[in-house]
Amino acid sequence: MAACISSLGHEHSFKKFNEVFKLPQKRYVDFCNDNYQLENYSNKRLKFSHDNPSPKLLTASSFDEERPKEDPKKPQLGYDQYSFKKFDQVLGLPDSRGSTTVGLSCHSPITQVVQGTELSHCSNKLPYLKMVAGSLYLPKENPTKSRGEDAHFIHKLYQTIGVADGVGGWASKGVDAGIYARELMRNSLIAIDINEPKGTAVNPKRILQAAYKNTNSEGSSTACIITLDSEKNTLCAANVGDSGFFLIRNGRVIYKSPIQQRRFNCPYQLGNAKDNPRVAQEMEIIVEKDDVLVVGTDGLLDNMNESEIEELVQRGIDVKLKPKELASQIGNVALYNSFDRFADTPFGRAAEREWLSHRGGKVDDITVIVACIQ
Repeated sequence: MAACISSLGHEHSFKKFNEVFKLPQKRYVDFCNDNYQLENYSNKRLKFSHDNPSPKLLTASSFDEERPKEDPKKPQLGYDQYSFKKFDQVLGLPDSRGSTTVGLSCHSPITQVVQGTELSHCSNKLPYLKMVAGSLYLPKENPTKSRGEDAHFIHKLYQTIGVADGVGGWASKGVDAGIYARELMRNSLIAIDINEPKGTAVNPKRILQAAYKNTNSEGSSTACIITLDSEKNTLCAANVGDSGFFLIRNGRVIYKSPIQQRRFNCPYQLGNAKDNPRVAQEMEIIVEKDDVLVVGTDGLLDNMNESEIEELVQRGIDVKLKPKELASQIGNVALYNSFDRFADTPFGRAAEREWLSHRGGKVDDITVIVACIQ
């Protein structure tokens, strides 16, 4: 993270945006796991690497280009391989779909849930919208929790996104709440694949309830699940806690999800706590083509103002960045702000209202998902 911060400079102005926009050629990448079992990860931190110094600028039509073909027998960097054959049988999907790549935000920057599968279209209805999404995860440096406490997924087939943030207060009891968050997101993926009828929109609250019921790890986490209902052209969301999202249209935030907190820095949470999915706040928002959805945990929301997100999204659109690249820009500005003791941040202002001495940003795990509505 120090390498990233030093590349941004120390001026507290919009110059940091100009610096950050050089970062498509400087990004964090993940170590490939030596053992591809979920709970067996080597204790390594993120590696800073340099990509091609002259990246190809992408046209608007290339947002949904297919990923380069890879050897199916070779594990992908930062991914975990699971066999979903039994889920295919339940859903009636052909065997030719092969294995499914599932990311549980174990330093995974993007999740391609089903390869080569697109939503079907019906000629007697309005053209369907779809989400094309990418993500970035920056766990804070912690020698005892190299994977951090955030988790997320992107389900391409069912057009659904989820984020979770393990509540750090469990550390005082010797519990890694990140384990609960990862299990909750994994069970959300399973619930989507098994419980949701084919051809119908996902019900985020129902998914959250099923995942919560099947998650048994100690700890607790916030959770936000969002899906695109392509028939109604609406975003449907269920949110518990202080993770959330912004919906941006024509360079302006038109909707920001409300935060659920019992008191300052104490969010509603699922798990070994008083809350359950019944407290989830449900939302339904009409979307249009070219809208941009920015989803994040509190590591993003506590460290970035709406105006900063608007600025970065507009610049990303202007230079035709992919969602994954735009998520990288936003995440790196949030990272910069989190270490800036003089930054004007949402967390700093909230602390001031509570008469606390904290100034600037808040160092935390940062998860960012950007989804472009097309």
